[in-house]
Amino acid sequence: MDEKEKRQIKNKILARSRAAEKALSPYAAREKDCLRRSEYKYNFYRRGFVRDCEAVINLAQYNRYGGKTQVFSLHANNDISTRASHVGLVSRIARTIGRALRLNCDLIEAIACAHDLGHAPFGHKGEVWLNAATQKYGYTFAHHVQSARYLDHITRSDMSLPVTDGVLCHNGECVLQTYRPNERATRDFAQLEEKLERAYRGEITQEELMPATLEGCLVRICDVIAYLGKDRQDADRLNVHGVRDYTDHGAGVLNHEIIRAAGEDIIFNSYDKNAIILSDALYAALVMGMRENYAYIYKTESTGITARQSEQMERAVKEVFEFAIDDLKGGKGVLESIYFPYIYANPDRVAQYREADKDRPERVAADFIAGMCDDYFLSFYNRYIGKLEIGKTDYFD
Repeated sequence: MDEKEKRQIKNKILARSRAAEKALSPYAAREKDCLRRSEYKYNFYRRGFVRDCEAVINLAQYNRYGGKTQVFSLHANNDISTRASHVGLVSRIARTIGRALRLNCDLIEAIACAHDLGHAPFGHKGEVWLNAATQKYGYTFAHHVQSARYLDHITRSDMSLPVTDGVLCHNGECVLQTYRPNERATRDFAQLEEKLERAYRGEITQEELMPATLEGCLVRICDVIAYLGKDRQDADRLNVHGVRDYTDHGAGVLNHEIIRAAGEDIIFNSYDKNAIILSDALYAALVMGMRENYAYIYKTESTGITARQSEQMERAVKEVFEFAIDDLKGGKGVLESIYFPYIYANPDRVAQYREADKDRPERVAADFIAGMCDDYFLSFYNRYIGKLEIGKTDYFD
């Protein structure tokens, strides 16, 4: 094929891209909104947020989703959710709704795929344990903040601002009736850095964590939709709480019922509007549904970790955290061999990260633990600290 024919194909593809962007909602994000720290040069078919989608799924932490607990830790069971299955479901639900609302589905996919990159091992219990360890140093650990830190500071992956902002602002523990970008949304990288620093000190407010794009707002509520019914399904598989023993508050009880009811409601109430809006009925149903999940799943010992195991694990996380700090201050060079080489493919970016945080070992120690899968944490503890008798189930328990 000669250069003229190639040029003609490129022009046709670019023309279709421009037409597709023109057909988006007036409130959707566009290529001009894809702000980066660098002057990134796109090619004719991999433009804007498409680059971010591909960058995310090539990150080391994306690979590790499959080894991280969603809710039920210490169970050897391939039929219950991991971070990988949860992230895939969030992405699918959000893109389906986003397409109906004529939003930018590439941005939606990038945010959804990246939103839990900073999650600690052992689910939200692991997040609580790690935060308890970091508080001694005046550092607050939160997985949504860590996810944004991973993209912008640790890997320095040149992710666009709308993606990093959408990741920072996702909060699946808090359901709102209306999600609308506000005047406190993140508009530039200086503002992002300032928010991250205050988040590290535990000073960020929820009002400041509203995404700057409708796509980010949609992913935030789809995070809830994705886990509400799926966690019930997992609890049923493990004989924790029967999936039919929940109350239908108006959005169904089963996973597929909740996804369908919520999707239709959001589309009907948000179409051609500058916000993601839930009806009074859906909002109430999701709030009541979450309360049931907390009562029957999240706040009991049914997640697979008993009170005694929880005490053991919290102590173990603190021990690993202190080990990492000592190692960074001149210990045995363990992190030098097993952490830094595996952060990112570009060693220059890793060197920049190390230099920036050379006087903040508590941040790097938290990064180290947050990057672990469940089994890797247990293996690390048993190799470098002591024997952790945690009693993980096998497949035939």
